[in-house]
Amino acid sequence: MKKILLISQNFYPEIGSAANRMKQLFRLFRRDYDATLFTTEPQYPNRDMYEQEKFWDADLEDANIVRVKTRTSKYEANMILRFLLYFETLCRFIWRILTEKQSFDVVYVSSPPISIALAGLIAKRKMKAKLIVDIRDLWPETLKGVGKFTSPIFLHIAYRLEKRIYKKADEIIVNSERFSTYMVEHGVDPDKITFVPNSLTEEEFELGAKKRPLINEPLTVIYTGNIGLAQELASFIRMADYFQDNPHVRFKMIGYGANYQKLVDSVKEKELKNIHVSPPDTRSNVLQELAQADVAFVSLVPHPVFETVIPGKIVDYMGIGLPIIGMVSGYSEEVINASETGFIFGHDKEQEMYRGLSHLIKDHELRKRLHRNGLAFAKENYSWQENFKRIEKVIVKNE
Repeated sequence: MKKILLISQNFYPEIGSAANRMKQLFRLFRRDYDATLFTTEPQYPNRDMYEQEKFWDADLEDANIVRVKTRTSKYEANMILRFLLYFETLCRFIWRILTEKQSFDVVYVSSPPISIALAGLIAKRKMKAKLIVDIRDLWPETLKGVGKFTSPIFLHIAYRLEKRIYKKADEIIVNSERFSTYMVEHGVDPDKITFVPNSLTEEEFELGAKKRPLINEPLTVIYTGNIGLAQELASFIRMADYFQDNPHVRFKMIGYGANYQKLVDSVKEKELKNIHVSPPDTRSNVLQELAQADVAFVSLVPHPVFETVIPGKIVDYMGIGLPIIGMVSGYSEEVINASETGFIFGHDKEQEMYRGLSHLIKDHELRKRLHRNGLAFAKENYSWQENFKRIEKVIVKNE
């Protein structure tokens, strides 16, 4: 049986797409291989929330999960502290790798942050193992997209690290097909790139397939997930403001991130009574909230780098069968349009977006059709049970 070492900064019980992706992959690896995981104590978006017992809702604590402790905390809204955390985590992973007595056949690392991929390079060399790098986001391109750490010197170093990681990795797994285009343009052999999107479990699909009222007023428009630098959510607040006198619709947000408090303050300042903002919750509870909602919202800052991504929330929205409305471009827009699961508008087309939402509110049959389309597309493209088979092919490739 192959021995596989997974290295990821984010993991259960942390919330967010990164932690959920590695949680599902670790479960699947443990089913078929002798798998060990190196990760950190839960800390994203903050450590205190994991003192709540509800976040520890899965049977996943076993001897094969090795957690390293870090001292850096309260980093979410401070980029300097965030990079200190990344550096500290890298150092602790390196020490754990160098002192590890076991040998492994495969090292599987999750990035970003890019520092985790660097730890993977050291593990590959020390253990003489095959290195698979799972790229969930393009660094340092994303830093440029959010306007942080754009110093030419810093970016020069970051791009050199990125190039070295792509070169030294034996195989690269991406969760967006557009990442492949970027990598090939930067000299990566397309034969070592495999697309494995974020996905859902069979139990999660069952939740989405449950029947719900066709006419359910007031309708709920929901946003879930990160409220950070890459998400453009002022438009969601303006939309709630526009519809505040409409008794047929209400708005809800469940989130976390650097701009969470700023968004809460904005809702209070505008005295909006038709929007409710909730703190972060478990994935299970959030999916239950999605299943009770009627329309889902998504938006990203208009920047070329974000045209390559598909936020994990879009996959979740589809898997729960929610019609989607919002403002994204590039790959996300292409997927939503191709799956016929919603309506996407430009950032200069907010009035058109309001009219689109009004149409969804009134047209029950349209929402029903979008619901069916989302479920069908997600089941065909975003099943962990099926998509993990691609990773298994990568593991045995060239043997």
